Amino acid sequence: MRSNARVKTSVLCLLAIVSVSLPVQADDATLRVSIEGGSFNSKFKFWDASEGCPSYNDIPGAKGYLGGVRASDSGAGKKLAVGQPVHVFMFRPKDTPGISAAGGYTEIRRRALEVVLMGDAELRYTGFEDHVPVWESSGEIAVQPATACEADADGQAVESESETESEAQAEAGSEV
Repeated sequence: MRSNARVKTSVLCLLAIVSVSLPVQADDATLRVSIEGGSFNSKFKFWDASEGCPSYNDIPGAKGYLGGVRASDSGAGKKLAVGQPVHVFMFRPKDTPGISAAGGYTEIRRRALEVVLMGDAELRYTGFEDHVPVWESSGEIAVQPATACEADADGQAVESESETESEAQAEAGSEV
């Protein structure tokens, strides 16, 4: 009798655990990336750009590297943080010599896109112009060229130079 009661209790506990739905984390959303017509042996790679332009180091465990998914016509999903800029780059091994010759990370940035998710979205590469992707997007997403992070960094540098000049002028005016 006692073992039968334990079995019933165990089954009820398991049912309670299974029936409790796990909370969906609102801080993440899924970006589905694809390329029209597919692309043999290629991957979409992702880097965190929340602290400015990333290094594009894609060694697993590298700071800012978020991983990759295979590039295909049907697409693949990648969980990303909501509200955070992420650089998306489609790596094709055949492009490696051209990327290296054109400057390495600066060429990757020129060929990449910066996305910010507000919810689930889709990004589809439809072609390339001078190795820069032409895309379509749908869902809750903002897309711009990844070179935008350079403008942000330049804007901060210009702003701090202006502040320094203003402070110097204010000090010069107070000395007169």
